[in-house]
Amino acid sequence: MRLIHLTAGLVLGLLLGGCGGGGGGGGGNGLAVCSVTSQKQAVLDIMSEWYFFNDEPEQQQKYLGLDINGFPTAESLLRFLRYRPDQFDRNFSFLTTVATDQQFFGEGQFVGFGFGTKFVDAPANTDLRFTQVFAKSPAAAAGLARGFQLLAVEGRSIAEINAAEGLSAAFGPIEAGVTRTLRVRDRNGVEFDATLSKALVTIDPVPVTAVFDIDGAQVGYVDLRTFISTAEPRLDQVFAGFEAQGVTAVIVDLRYNGGGLVATAERLADLLGGFVAEGQVLSQTLFNTAKSAQNSIELFERRPGSLTLLQQVAFITTGSSASASELIINALMPHTVVTLVGGPTFGKPVGQSAFGYCEGQLLARPVTFEVVNALGAGGFFDGLPVDCGAEDDLDTSLGDPGEASLATALEFIDLGACPPIAAQAKPMGVGYAYQDVPLPAGAPAAQRLLGAF
Repeated sequence: MRLIHLTAGLVLGLLLGGCGGGGGGGGGNGLAVCSVTSQKQAVLDIMSEWYFFNDEPEQQQKYLGLDINGFPTAESLLRFLRYRPDQFDRNFSFLTTVATDQQFFGEGQFVGFGFGTKFVDAPANTDLRFTQVFAKSPAAAAGLARGFQLLAVEGRSIAEINAAEGLSAAFGPIEAGVTRTLRVRDRNGVEFDATLSKALVTIDPVPVTAVFDIDGAQVGYVDLRTFISTAEPRLDQVFAGFEAQGVTAVIVDLRYNGGGLVATAERLADLLGGFVAEGQVLSQTLFNTAKSAQNSIELFERRPGSLTLLQQVAFITTGSSASASELIINALMPHTVVTLVGGPTFGKPVGQSAFGYCEGQLLARPVTFEVVNALGAGGFFDGLPVDCGAEDDLDTSLGDPGEASLATALEFIDLGACPPIAAQAKPMGVGYAYQDVPLPAGAPAAQRLLGAF
């Protein structure tokens, strides 16, 4: 059976129906037609059979004499079963609904205001900036833009909210029509109020592309927000254009890309490396010992848009670059010159499978596999290190060659070396601290992969 990889990073998608049926109440979610007990039993059955970390003796002890009646919800049971959540399964395994999952991964849509944010003053976490605003979203209609500062929500400061319920809760439930008034400061220091109502936002997964002439060499740039199926035709189109223009180096901007469908990551890998590494190992997917028959090897495939003149690839990354983003970087390393610019990645070398239960309404996505490259390299739970540190320059638009990370990548491709630290504005790890907005364990895929609200 072909596995579809999805996640909060990777996300495999083996969809199984019928686990833990039964009748009764909805367990508080308003959707389920099976009882809370049935939901908990389904989660236990899935985890005890498929969970990637089941080979660990520490994890095996958790199942011995486990009484699901000691847990009020399926989510609380899952929290208990996660393996070393401070180090390995950092809320990667999660529960959702089939409808929400399909809406995001299949249709590229989510309900929200349509913006991403991050703190730029960690660990104080009071200076919150917009990193991206989705086209045609409520946030875009209200005039919000990258680099603007969020000062308050419903009259309460960010510091107040952080000390109380947290931003995710302050923004309200994931429902169309939920309204919040935000106090915002633009890049010129002008403050204004913006009232937004959540609505269905359609993601443009490839919002910016360009080709730069660097001393006669053609360098392609592509900003990829997330690995969802709707990105694939756009990537094919972009790379066909790169090939026609004689592009010899590519910069892939993954700075806010928390992962997604592995099938989409594999397609991008083919477009980048399918010509130079055709028929060679792209990645190896490994399950727990009991499910080792599911192990598979993916080979590079030459596609119509695969670049024939590719000499090097630079990836722009931050601590928000995870899972499928890391997969493609790791996969290309044995086959071509790969450079990382920006900040170290998040560290998620594992992915999830999808299991439907409660008569096909609910979905569990536990970590079920790890991915390694042709050399067997993986296990990067501490993230992938960068070659050239650079700022995520929130005062400049993505795709602008003057933006700090892109400028650094272009200079590296031109000169073959990182620019001097002094020439880089606030490089990552040198006096400029970023931290993503914390998300609840049960956050939907749009928040988990895009950091989007």
